[in-house]
Amino acid sequence: MKLRTGALRGLTTAVFFIALMPWSLAQVSSVSGRVVDVDARFPLPGATVELFSAGAASQFTSTDAAGQFAFESVSVGRWSLRIGFIGYETFVQDAVEVSSGRPVFLEVPLQESLVALEAAEVRATDEGDGLMNEMATVSARAFTVEETDRYAGSRGDPARMASNFAGVQGADDSRNDIVVRGNSPSGVLWRVEGVDLPNPNHFSIPGTGGGPVAILNNKVLANSDFYTAAFPAEFGNSTAAVFDLRMRNGSADRWVRSAQFGFLGAEAMLEGPINREKRSTFLINYRYSSAVIFSKLGIDIGTSAVPYYQDGTFRLFFPQRKGGALAFWGIAGVSQVDIMISEQERPERNIYGDNDRDQLFGSGTGIVGATYTRPLNERTYVKATLAASRDRQDSEHNLVYRELLVPDSTYRLDSVVDYMRYHFHNNRLSAALHATTKRDARTTWRYGVNVDYRVGVFEDSIRIEVDSLDALQGWERRWDARQTSVLLQPFFQWKFRPNPSWTLTAGWHAQYQSLSGDFSWFEPRLGAQLQRGANRFTAGLGIHSQVQSTYLYAASNGTLPDGTLNVPNTGMGMTRSGHAVVGWARPLGAVWSMKAEVYRQQLWNIPVEREASAFSLINSGAGFSRLFPDSLTNDGTARNQGVELTVSRAFRDNWFVLLTGSLFDSKFVGSDGIERNTDFNGGYAWNALASKDWRFSPAWSLVTGLKVTRAGGRRYGTPDLAASNAQRELIYLDEGFNEQQFAPYFRVDLKTNLTWNRPESTHQLGIDFVNLTGRENVLKLTYAPDESGDPESSIREEYQLGFLPIFFYRVDF
Repeated sequence: MKLRTGALRGLTTAVFFIALMPWSLAQVSSVSGRVVDVDARFPLPGATVELFSAGAASQFTSTDAAGQFAFESVSVGRWSLRIGFIGYETFVQDAVEVSSGRPVFLEVPLQESLVALEAAEVRATDEGDGLMNEMATVSARAFTVEETDRYAGSRGDPARMASNFAGVQGADDSRNDIVVRGNSPSGVLWRVEGVDLPNPNHFSIPGTGGGPVAILNNKVLANSDFYTAAFPAEFGNSTAAVFDLRMRNGSADRWVRSAQFGFLGAEAMLEGPINREKRSTFLINYRYSSAVIFSKLGIDIGTSAVPYYQDGTFRLFFPQRKGGALAFWGIAGVSQVDIMISEQERPERNIYGDNDRDQLFGSGTGIVGATYTRPLNERTYVKATLAASRDRQDSEHNLVYRELLVPDSTYRLDSVVDYMRYHFHNNRLSAALHATTKRDARTTWRYGVNVDYRVGVFEDSIRIEVDSLDALQGWERRWDARQTSVLLQPFFQWKFRPNPSWTLTAGWHAQYQSLSGDFSWFEPRLGAQLQRGANRFTAGLGIHSQVQSTYLYAASNGTLPDGTLNVPNTGMGMTRSGHAVVGWARPLGAVWSMKAEVYRQQLWNIPVEREASAFSLINSGAGFSRLFPDSLTNDGTARNQGVELTVSRAFRDNWFVLLTGSLFDSKFVGSDGIERNTDFNGGYAWNALASKDWRFSPAWSLVTGLKVTRAGGRRYGTPDLAASNAQRELIYLDEGFNEQQFAPYFRVDLKTNLTWNRPESTHQLGIDFVNLTGRENVLKLTYAPDESGDPESSIREEYQLGFLPIFFYRVDF
């Protein structure tokens, strides 16, 4: 975008002079937290807590009857935390960032030791250590809010952050869809507080799992987990990956206010105590699109199609008796963009839509819920969540007929004709009841059920074309349905630690979908972890299933004699997937470590066309296009296999390194029985990340980060020009489908964050330089006819994002 630099220079200058204002008070904050048993989640009173840092005197305290601890007047900077309790493994957390503008709160789970009075030390310092779910043994990784901010190019987005992990890559620079081990982005499950979350992104398209801008705000998230295969038994309805997100509570010690302005929006956040004695808190966050603000101020953003969006999050937390807690929470966002080709005066590249029509598109996602947690005793812990969610997409297309006047290269508008409109709305009531019972230090059970009641309303109409593109008649319905369904998912999981070296898990998951009547009653999950000296060996097996995108069940392929639509896919079954993974990890010295995994995934029951073709639903789920399926059957198969390597340096001495690489092969078989490359079979991907925190003084610091990515290009085939021009969208020939490959993808990102702590406030000024070299990476072929009328010129290459600077200024006070 062509953003004028005057506003940015003025903002930078103002912030600089504010920072130079004299302050005489010391920069301090507080560090507090809660220590609980990792399985039963009951508080551990009397635990010893040490806060230490190089060059500073250690501070000591102990937890109270509620398992809580607090350190007041802690100097800003990075600290380490050591927590010990008799009969439990000692826990150490490094790189705890203390800033003057925001107090730090940590919830620390301790693992009971298998040997009485023995206190082995568990150090959560390596990138990805500290999983919140103790049932995971393989292909799982924890991530923190600090990581989503620390990685260059992540833009504070959990999905973009995850694309740095081994086996994970972005599908499109302009969106945050991720391809995990060759799987479609639509196979990724988002879960928050134990219930499934609709696509948490602005400008979401039906059947996709991503979007250009995340609705989820990383500032309201607590430490969370990410799984790429053989998930624990509590997770279902996914074949690719799982984000298990947790929302944090507001500050219980004092009010904290945050304000931020940048490329991605203007936002404000307020949090603090409701009742200090009872430790109840609130947190609320709101963001508004900065592109709209720039447009209203007359600042050129590079396009007349101004993307409008706003989103918000809230959480109210009320501690209850005997360690229980009740939380009310919500996440919501709405977005709108109007691409008005009819208003163009001269030819220009349309970076969002097609060149032959006006497009008006809006979407919205929202979820509100209540979560109750309580340890019933020192052995059993329950968590119950009830939530209501809604997501919608509304779109209107109007064909533009115009003439390009050659002498001065201007347009003369002839007419604008209504062409297509659709409204897809999904409503859902969700309930989750999970319980964990720990028999002793060796044996733990987790069991529960998730239930979703869904109501979908789908309407879509298009003008009928006869003989030529210009001959439009009446309207034809393609979707006209109201469908209800129930998704039921019970599970049971067992963890057994026979000795300190071995951890074994076994589980069962079942899934029933009422619309099609499909029932996957036996989905076993197995996991093992063996610690031999410095080496850790892991293995996992699992069967998983996933319901198809809801709008596909309501798609029609024609009209019956009585005038009703023929809807052939209501009986479409769930896709099945089998995962097998083995891994090996070990430290490479005091701060370096490595991890390698080899995996094989087999998929079956994939919807394909009944007539022989190369179509498979496995290739959907990325981009801005819906599918228009004919009659489908669950006869398709696919396979993914590969090897991954991660080498990392933990964040010590104010710098870290993360190197990831993967070699993989992703193939599918359509209804014609021919094995082909999937759309996402790039063959390889690697990332190199590094970050350095430069401490100029206790108050001033500068973080610089670099990321380099290279991956195999996307697959494509030979376009069918006649069919593409007739249907006004890109259609490929079956012959040679996905046999060609675009040039390798390459991108360099640079991140800089300047932080300065003032008394009771923290200021940050940051700039992310995305695609620093401006490399033109080809994304795909697209249908985009021009005014020449030449059918050969209707197909062109579409490129990924070019050089894009993303700035922000933030203050916490």
